[in-house]
Amino acid sequence: CEVAFNLDDGFEMFGGTVNLKYISVLFVGDDAIDTDEGYQGKIQFAYVMIGASGNHGVEMDSKINETPRSFPQLYSATFVHHLDGSPESVSSDDLRDATLRLREGTGGEFGNLIVTNVPSTGVLQNECGTETRTHDLASAGTSPNYLWFSSDNIIFGATGITLFVDDDGSCPGLSSALNTDPQLTLMPGTADEDTPFMDPRPLAGGAAYSSTVENPSDGFFDATAYKGAFDTDLWIGDWSYLAEQNQIPTSDTSGTSTVCGSIGSQSWSSDVTLSCQVFVDSGATLTIEAGVTVYAFADDGAGRAPALVILQGARIDARGTADSPITFTTATAGEAPSRGLWGGLIILGNAPVYGGTQEVEGLTGYSYGGSNAGESSGTLQYVRVWYG
Repeated sequence: CEVAFNLDDGFEMFGGTVNLKYISVLFVGDDAIDTDEGYQGKIQFAYVMIGASGNHGVEMDSKINETPRSFPQLYSATFVHHLDGSPESVSSDDLRDATLRLREGTGGEFGNLIVTNVPSTGVLQNECGTETRTHDLASAGTSPNYLWFSSDNIIFGATGITLFVDDDGSCPGLSSALNTDPQLTLMPGTADEDTPFMDPRPLAGGAAYSSTVENPSDGFFDATAYKGAFDTDLWIGDWSYLAEQNQIPTSDTSGTSTVCGSIGSQSWSSDVTLSCQVFVDSGATLTIEAGVTVYAFADDGAGRAPALVILQGARIDARGTADSPITFTTATAGEAPSRGLWGGLIILGNAPVYGGTQEVEGLTGYSYGGSNAGESSGTLQYVRVWYG
């Protein structure tokens, strides 16, 4: 389920035990996830984009020490704020800067979270009650009378952010999280509703795959070996508003390897995704096996279209077959068939050209042409290049 561009909150649960799984909240006016009045449900795989003018990723309240005490269990979630964010909600009772807002005696469990692009404060607390607030789940006590926040959750953003603020001195106990880049595939610090392209999945082997905690084993939560809402499966890729606007990759790219920047000799035997412009260095050979699909983002986050560029002196050996062609195509699906959805396949050779050398169109500082009429830049056989 997804809520996008609401004037007030996204998902709002006051009391009860409703569970949520695979939810997306985009650019709502107030809080993305709001809980209160004794809510004791479970939430897993939540993706939240706040934007520059949104309020909080969560606002989770209770009624101090009254019963039932709120006890949300939130695991495997990604919160993307905006480095220049400043709340402008017309419907909130709390416009203090914070990505996560915990107050009024709420309990709960918070594990395997990624909180990124934080402009000032990661977690803001006040008006706490007698609940235990701790980073040690084993000694937390009995639910719902504790608030456990894993110290292995990632909170990352602007230089000098404050991870935790105890606003009124009533909320001791929480002080530690990992202030490290979560290494998402493509997520600008100012990601917002008008960002051309983004990919919230973590890079393979990155920070999201280390120091994870075990999710509850209760029949609802799935076991994960990563932090955040996504592994390789971009489960919003076919139905989210972001997919409709071609701002994220299609789910066809799930499970592909991501390639970006300069590369030496290597072989692609399975599908890959170009998240930025990829340059095969001089002297190197890129081999692409039959049947491989090469996807490309529409934008690298800096206004450049990802492309595969075979530099002068490099080679490409891409030999498909009639039954298993090699395909270069867009990572977005909504606009195809269409032109200009990525940067294309560009081969820069050393053979003679008019004028000696020429700068390639669309790539400043890269040239083709020379004096070696016998040079070969490789082989293309049964190769399809679409939508570039």
